[in-house]
Amino acid sequence: MPKSTAICPFNQMPYLYLISVFLISYLIGSLPTAFFVTKKHSGQDVRTIGTGNVGAMNVVRATNKPHLFVLVFLIDALKGAIPVWIVKNYISWPEIEILNTSFSIWIITACAFGVVLGHCYSIYFKIKENRFYGGKAISSLIGILGVLDFSNLLLPWAGICLVFILATGYLFLGQLMGTIFLPFIGFLFTRQYFWLCFLIAIPVFIKQWPRFIPMLKGEEPRWYWKLPKKKG
Repeated sequence: MPKSTAICPFNQMPYLYLISVFLISYLIGSLPTAFFVTKKHSGQDVRTIGTGNVGAMNVVRATNKPHLFVLVFLIDALKGAIPVWIVKNYISWPEIEILNTSFSIWIITACAFGVVLGHCYSIYFKIKENRFYGGKAISSLIGILGVLDFSNLLLPWAGICLVFILATGYLFLGQLMGTIFLPFIGFLFTRQYFWLCFLIAIPVFIKQWPRFIPMLKGEEPRWYWKLPKKKG
């Protein structure tokens, strides 16, 4: 099926367009879904519960309501999928290459990176509390990889995550290894998305890394779904 296109109003200013797409995507990614859902259904701040992550898994730890996990996961995945899908399928670009990569791919990269960065470091909390907070952007990452190339990006990434989760029992370790391997997946299977995979992996890795040393010390619970019950 031929690709649908729309007239680009910034054809004479491609780099301004690149920045604009990034900023809009960042604002979309900054919507802290997990924070709002947890507040509404439990009155709690999800950042003070469990791992403190502003993400779908921590919502169910805070509320013990699995359907809220599904709700937050879907919204966050769509935050990544919809903007990237629109940019990929409905915009035409100037014929420019940067680092042997077409400008159209760089616009998609700016969109994906903006969403992930916004999820990890939400401008909402910066405005509200003068400090950046956010999640690990795994849900948004899944949405992005799914619309870019389900077979060559999402499935290999998910396979690596699953192998480490099943082998160790650590959900966190599976996500971390998936993040580390993501640029290699892009390079091997979808070379045009290598820089995209590399860039979106950076903020996700930065958010994940602080939990790696505690895991080595045995402080990271396996199959961490619900909060541990208090003794006594």
